[in-house]
Amino acid sequence: MTKYRSNKNQSLAAAALALTLSLNLATSSIAASASDTAGSIKIASKQKSSKASTTTAPLPKADNADFVNAAPFIERMLKAADSYKDYVFEYEMTNYKGKKLIEKGKFYFKKPRMMRLEEVGSFRKGSIAVMGSGGKIKAKPGGALSFMTVDLAPSSDYLRSANGYPMVDSDLSSLAQALKTFIEKDSCVARVTENTVQSTSNAPSQVYMLEVYHGSNFEGEIYKRVAIDPKSMLPVEWWDYIDGKLSSHSIWNNFKGNVGLADDVFTIKGAKTI
Repeated sequence: MTKYRSNKNQSLAAAALALTLSLNLATSSIAASASDTAGSIKIASKQKSSKASTTTAPLPKADNADFVNAAPFIERMLKAADSYKDYVFEYEMTNYKGKKLIEKGKFYFKKPRMMRLEEVGSFRKGSIAVMGSGGKIKAKPGGALSFMTVDLAPSSDYLRSANGYPMVDSDLSSLAQALKTFIEKDSCVARVTENTVQSTSNAPSQVYMLEVYHGSNFEGEIYKRVAIDPKSMLPVEWWDYIDGKLSSHSIWNNFKGNVGLADDVFTIKGAKTI
């Protein structure tokens, strides 16, 4: 491992890293109780899920679904997300804004706030970023520059995914909290299907569909959509929109929780254990 001790060398290392390192986030996995939405407020009956275009990424068929207020549902997500001591899952994200990019990777998390992100697909394969127990972040690119290791600030652009979301906010609790913030502070409204709807993928065949809209009603622009497995209550897909148009689409699979990840997983040299 090469250490960079001067500001000049640190800048050169970061510049090289920028050419090869793009760590995908879109890593949300949201857990919640599988109990019924008792006492929730009905928002729409037999109402179409959105008027936004979805031609580039399919959506669960929620056109004729009944929706209820998502606030209690999100609150349960937040509590359940915090119940995991550690977890790992695989993801694939397609970014549609600007040049189309497809990223694939693995995400690891362990309390209190340790994270590891690995690019495993053809796009910038081999790039790794880790955040240890002290909050210090180290990263390295793949390929010919894989011998390099640099320290990065949490706000570094090099730690943002292709759709611009920061790695440090990609754990389950942070993403569930983001949904809550959308409706409490960002002038958005959210709803979730009262019952499951047909999924766009083979597993699971049925999902809950959560939607977030800009404004005070559901006639505004769509902002987020999340498809959630009713058995595990983990998200299996996530859609992001900008100005009502699809900007990115993420898929999660092979989630494994409370598996006993070792601390050395959250180092650059850490071996993959899952």
